[in-house]
Amino acid sequence: MLNWKRDNSAAANFMLSAAMWLVIGVLMGLILAIEFVFPDVTKGISWLVFSRLRQAHVNTVMFAWLSGAMMGMWLYIVPKLTGRKIWSEPLGNFCALLWNLALAGGIVGILMAYTQSREYAELIWPIDIAVMVVLVLNMVNIYMTIHHRVEPKLYVSLWYIIGTLVWFPMLYFIGNVMWNPPTGALTGINDTIFNWFYGHNVLGLWFTTGLLAVIYYIVPRETATPLYSHFLSLIAFWGIAFFYTGVGAHHLLWAPVPYWLKTIAVAESFAMVIPVLAFMFNILLTMRGNWGRLRSSVPLIYVLTGWASYILVSYQGSNQALRGVNELTHFTQYVPGHAHLALLFFAASTLVGGLYYALPRIYECELYSTRLAKAQYAFYVIGFVVFFTGFVLAGLEQGSSWVHLGLPVWAVLPGLRPFMALRIMGGSLLVVSFVMFAYNVVATVVVKRPPVTPGTGAPMAKSGVSGSGPLPAPSPAMMEG
Repeated sequence: MLNWKRDNSAAANFMLSAAMWLVIGVLMGLILAIEFVFPDVTKGISWLVFSRLRQAHVNTVMFAWLSGAMMGMWLYIVPKLTGRKIWSEPLGNFCALLWNLALAGGIVGILMAYTQSREYAELIWPIDIAVMVVLVLNMVNIYMTIHHRVEPKLYVSLWYIIGTLVWFPMLYFIGNVMWNPPTGALTGINDTIFNWFYGHNVLGLWFTTGLLAVIYYIVPRETATPLYSHFLSLIAFWGIAFFYTGVGAHHLLWAPVPYWLKTIAVAESFAMVIPVLAFMFNILLTMRGNWGRLRSSVPLIYVLTGWASYILVSYQGSNQALRGVNELTHFTQYVPGHAHLALLFFAASTLVGGLYYALPRIYECELYSTRLAKAQYAFYVIGFVVFFTGFVLAGLEQGSSWVHLGLPVWAVLPGLRPFMALRIMGGSLLVVSFVMFAYNVVATVVVKRPPVTPGTGAPMAKSGVSGSGPLPAPSPAMMEG
C-alpha cells in the first residue's frame, strides 16, 4: 500500500484491494455453481447455504470488487484530464479504507444472516450509511479536483464521472429506502417498483456510466488517436441519462404494476439502442487503423472486450424487454446469465484492462508479466463462453418447458443439471483467470520492474512523483476529435 499522502495512493489502494476482493467473490460464485448441481455439498455449514452465499457473492462482486476498482480508476483518470492532482489524497485514502471496512462488515454480516433481503440492497442500514459517506466524500474530492482544473475543456470521460457521482448517491438512498431503517423497504408492490428502479439503475447509472468513462479514456490513450466524434459522444451520454432511468420496470411486466409504467419501461429499453449505437460507432471508428495495437497493448485487449460486451449485453437487454421474449425468459436462468454478461464480461473486462493500464503508470514500472496477462485472457474468454452457455441453455429449457409445454417447475429441474455443470466448468476457468490477474497486479507492485525505453530495451529513468504543483495539462487534440 502507498503512503496516504503520495500521489495516486488512493487510486492504487482502491484498485489493489478490489483485486483481492475479486478472488474472494469468484470463489463464492464457484461454490454457488457447485451447489446448483450438488445441493448438499455444504450441508451443515450455515454461512455457506445458498440463500446467504448468493447475497454475499453479489455484494462482493458488485461493490467490493467492481465499484472499488471503478472508483480507483476515476481517482487516476480525473487528475490526468484536469491537469491537477487529486484535491485531497488523504481523503481519497480514507474513502478507500472506509469502503473496504464497510463492505467487509456487510459481507460477513450477510453470511451471518444479517440482511435486508432485497435485490442489490441486501446490506443492513449501518453499512448503507458508511457506503453513502464514501460516495459523498468521493464526489466532493473529485468535484473539487475538477473545479481547480488547469484544462478548461471537459473531456467526455469527465462528463460520465460527473454524472455518475451525482446520480448514484441519490439512487442508492432511494433504492435502499434509507429513511426506513428497521426494514430498508416499503410495503407491497410499491417496494417492488422501488427495488427494480434501483436494481436496474445500479447497472445503468453506476456501472455503465462509470465504466464508459474508462473506455473513453483508455482507447484514445492506447491508440494515440483522438476520439472520433464529439457529437456521437453527446448522443450516447444524454441518451443514457434520458432513457436508462425508466427501464427497471421491464422486470415487472407480469406483476400487478400500472400498465403505463410497463409500457414506458419497454419503450425506453428499446430506445437504449440509440445511445448504444452512438457509443459503439464512436469507439469502432476511433479504432480505424489501430487494430494492430491489440498485439502489443494488454489494456486495450481487455477494454475492447468490455466495449464489445457492452454492445452485446445492451442489445440483449433491449430484446428481453419485449413482452414476447420476456414471457419466455422471465424467472429463468437466462436472466442471471444476462446479468453476468454485464458484470462479469463488460464490467470486469473493462476494469481488468483499466488496472493493467493504471497500476504500472502509478508505480512507474512495467507490468509484471504480459505473457501471464494474455494467458489469463484465454482462460477468461473460454471460461466465460462455457459459463454463459450454461445460463442460456438452462434458461431456454426452462422457459420453453413452462410456456409451451405447460410443465411445472419441479418437473424441469432434473434436466437442467447438465447445463448447470457447464457453469462449474466455465467458472473454474474464470477462477483460474482471476487468480492469475490478482497475482499479476500484486507482483507488478512488489517487483516494480523498471520501464523499458521503446526500441532500445534499456531501463528508463523514473520521472518521480514529488511536488505539489499542477500536473501537465492533457492535450485535447490527442483525446477528442
